[in-house]
Amino acid sequence: MERCVCESDGKRNMKPLTFLLIILSVLIAACGPQATPLRSTATPVPPTPAPPTSTAVPPADLTPAQVAALSALSESLGLPLAQIKIVQTEAVEWRDSCLDVDLPGLACLQVITSGFRIRLEANGLQYEYHTDQDGKSVRAATVALTWHREGGIAGFCDDMQVYLSGEVFGSSCGGEYRLGKLTADEIQELREWVTTFGNVAVESKDQAVADAMSLGLILNGLGTAQPTDADKTAMFNWVQVVYDQAAPCC
Repeated sequence: MERCVCESDGKRNMKPLTFLLIILSVLIAACGPQATPLRSTATPVPPTPAPPTSTAVPPADLTPAQVAALSALSESLGLPLAQIKIVQTEAVEWRDSCLDVDLPGLACLQVITSGFRIRLEANGLQYEYHTDQDGKSVRAATVALTWHREGGIAGFCDDMQVYLSGEVFGSSCGGEYRLGKLTADEIQELREWVTTFGNVAVESKDQAVADAMSLGLILNGLGTAQPTDADKTAMFNWVQVVYDQAAPCC
């Protein structure tokens, strides 16, 4: 009888102990360090913005000549049509088939051509274009810079016109023509010269020898400053690169 009573008492004593151990386990788990969720250490990459486009549809009330001029400037400057404003459109009877745009060495038919003088504005500057009646022929007409080279051992006789809108037309000895487009960086550099300097005429000649080289450059500036010697050298170097990049044509 005594053994049974002891066993029964032992079991009763074990129950509080077991309960106490369970409580302690719960408390230890609650107070222990919490697992930290894993986080990505990679830097989020922002979405790449879409490149600017110049393919916006022009307003429906524009004439074909206005659309042609707007499209030409939009392409040259890489600007959306919405950032170009029409300042003036004037009906003109051009004196020749080149729409009164004189190109060095290029012969034009001496025939009256009906068309328009269209002035556009973009980035704070104005650009003039000449068109025929229906806009099938359009020519940039705001000459920013002209250049001439002659002489030298190779017998150079080159001319080039660079338009504010970025078009380039060159000729060699009046018979070989070159067409080109300024890059965005070249347009920016030309724009800085035009807005900083006034009208500039620069000449450079070699010593008086039989094969002397002669260079001439005219900048039609809108500013008031005059270029330094370093600026003049930069202009001549710039023009040489632009001329060499223009592709023979016609």
